[in-house]
Amino acid sequence: MSFAPVNSSLVGRVLSSDLHTKNGILLLPQETVITATHVQILQNQRIFEVEVMDILSEGTGEQISSQLAELGSDADSVAVYVNALDKTREMFEQISDRGTPCLDEFSTIFCDVAGQAMKQKGLFRSLYLLEGADSYTYRHSLNVGILCSLIASLLKWDPERVSFMGTAGFLHDLGKMKVPKEILLKPGKLSDEEFKIMRMHTVYGYEMIKQMEGGTEELALCALLHHERLDGSGYPEQRKGDEIPVECQILAVADMFDAICSDRVYKDRTSPFEAAQFLWKEACDGSLNIEIVAQFVRYIALLYVGAKARLCTGEEVEVILINQDEPMRPLVRRSGEFLDLRHERKLTIEKMIG
Repeated sequence: MSFAPVNSSLVGRVLSSDLHTKNGILLLPQETVITATHVQILQNQRIFEVEVMDILSEGTGEQISSQLAELGSDADSVAVYVNALDKTREMFEQISDRGTPCLDEFSTIFCDVAGQAMKQKGLFRSLYLLEGADSYTYRHSLNVGILCSLIASLLKWDPERVSFMGTAGFLHDLGKMKVPKEILLKPGKLSDEEFKIMRMHTVYGYEMIKQMEGGTEELALCALLHHERLDGSGYPEQRKGDEIPVECQILAVADMFDAICSDRVYKDRTSPFEAAQFLWKEACDGSLNIEIVAQFVRYIALLYVGAKARLCTGEEVEVILINQDEPMRPLVRRSGEFLDLRHERKLTIEKMIG
């Protein structure tokens, strides 16, 4: 047991004892899994530190469900996504107990949520407005699967390959279930030794999918190689250029985008526009496939026309128009005046808020 500060890094931790107000009223019982709502309650009570168990939890998904509902997302879409999230958590967590389920079981979970996300763009936008790291590993798996399906569709791949990419994205981090929780959910920077262990999730995933009923070499390679980079700077095999299958190049883009745009136990999310800018820089530097990135960032930018955002100055703006030459720096409206971010180079969209 140890003491932890009351901030966003507390989400997913487990209380080691009952927590009372200064007046002796029970606030939260022992073994409560902390959510973002609990953090707000504790801060309102001016409680700045609590004792937590060393056992870490990814949360229950309750926070995701309530936030999506508050954001006004389509009720049916929210139900499908939350149901898939619950089933993903259940199946991933059972892996160590009963071995890896067959491919059809995973495909059944992902199929409905992928179809719903492709139809309901509002759900897709809402996924990058979520606060907190509740269920990050499972949510990341679903989101990357959705993004991979989207990118394959933008590239005009046939339906069978689009479906394959969705499954590959959904299973790309399966090997993380063999990484110790204290490393996977560590709120601070990993040590060199811990990072070596974390990087093994690619090898674990490859082995698990190869042993899975219905698993294929192509699918397993997507788990193994999704952290490879075209310039040879990735892992685990430091492959370069065409040595990396194009499917894995798509996965690299989807994986990086979702990670940047999502709150995690050790960092806050940034906006899809800043994430797109980062992807573009990586592509120009030779790390990512520039054709894939170009198609993807243009689509993502157009998706957020009409959305509300916060600038790096803290000011709120509305995205009005996407500039074709620089889609990551749109025209925005701030309190009645228009700002073209192509010409306001010091301003960036820090976070989407609605």
